[in-house]
Amino acid sequence: MRNISFVFLLFSVLLTSCKSTQNFYNKKGELKNITDTKLINSVESNYASYNTIFYKKFKAEVTFKDDRKSFKGNLYLQKDSSIIVSINPLMGIELFRVKLSPNKVEIIDRTKKSYTVANYELLWKKFLIELDYFTIQKILTNEFYTYPISNTEERYIKRYKHYTSNEFYQLKSVKDGRIDRKYRREKTEQLVLHEFSILPEIFKISKSYIRDFSVDSEVDINYDNFSVFNDSYIPALLRIKGRRGIEDFSMQIEFEHIELDSENSIGFKISSKYKKIDLIND
Repeated sequence: MRNISFVFLLFSVLLTSCKSTQNFYNKKGELKNITDTKLINSVESNYASYNTIFYKKFKAEVTFKDDRKSFKGNLYLQKDSSIIVSINPLMGIELFRVKLSPNKVEIIDRTKKSYTVANYELLWKKFLIELDYFTIQKILTNEFYTYPISNTEERYIKRYKHYTSNEFYQLKSVKDGRIDRKYRREKTEQLVLHEFSILPEIFKISKSYIRDFSVDSEVDINYDNFSVFNDSYIPALLRIKGRRGIEDFSMQIEFEHIELDSENSIGFKISSKYKKIDLIND
């Protein structure tokens, strides 16, 4: 029965993909042009529907300034409320537990028996771009976000303009040609390019790219291994590469056993014996 169910699911996905391909490619096999509004609405209508997502298991590899670390863990996301991550070495007990909420970052360090509370500048320095809770949530769940961070994001994403390549639809914060003109005039100090590449078959974001010319930084976020969960396509592989000046970092996260709106979760309990380090008031 399991084999039959798998074959049926695979057939359904392929059939849906074929219909979408026929709708968005012309007879020459070229990607058809569509409006900005239709592209944005098509992606947003394919967002995963969830209240919670439990990544029961993930494997990660992080490189920062030539220092490479591999670890495993699990991640629990409660929409618009909190993201809790348990981090373990490849073989061993939990080392860190991290909680992200809209107004702060909390870290339990088992090795030092300490508890740190900080604002999001802690992550800005680590990942070389501005981050807040909702940006991280949207990156994890493969949704649109704007950069630099904006409190009126839904309105500003409509200012992005779309373009068509051979394989993807692209949505960009800066019109084609403007960057070249700015370069020629040496006026790139305040220029930020943010763009998305979108798969036309399933209208999911396959890539997000940020280039901030004012601080000489760029971040490349790639999604892969899309799988169907509760009728939603969710990427199971996330690759991130970033650079600011001569500093660079990379991260690859492979998610396994993804559960939407399940009863499983991760708690966040702080031992009274742990030393508190408050970086918010520093």
